[in-house]
Amino acid sequence: MMRSHSKSLSGCLFGLAILLCAAPQARAEQVPGYGFEAAAQEITQLFWLAETANACGWASEEDAMKFKHFSVRFLSAHLSDIHRLALVSMVTEGGYEDQVRRAARDSTPTNCDSPRWRSGWVAYKAAADERDRDF
Repeated sequence: MMRSHSKSLSGCLFGLAILLCAAPQARAEQVPGYGFEAAAQEITQLFWLAETANACGWASEEDAMKFKHFSVRFLSAHLSDIHRLALVSMVTEGGYEDQVRRAARDSTPTNCDSPRWRSGWVAYKAAADERDRDF
């Protein structure tokens, strides 16, 4: 009981942190035609890439988490307020990150040897680091 309470409390704190981080400092222009569905697909792919990088040893857990936070902020900056809230709600929903993490870890035997995923991680991480203060 104490363990599940602790886990739910940490999930709530994580959700609050994501929500606060998702309020962009410098709001980007909303992209016409870009809505929740596209952002949900992209965020899942970016979370998967971060989890894969961590599982393969290309990134620390802290770097993967920073990348995921940036990804939420960046994508949120291009969404309407209602879609931004929906995106944040999706990624903070209990079990979402665990499911993405499990999918990444289940595919590590083939993905860790893939230059495509490793170079993708390096490129996306570098871009996120470069633009971190913008979003």
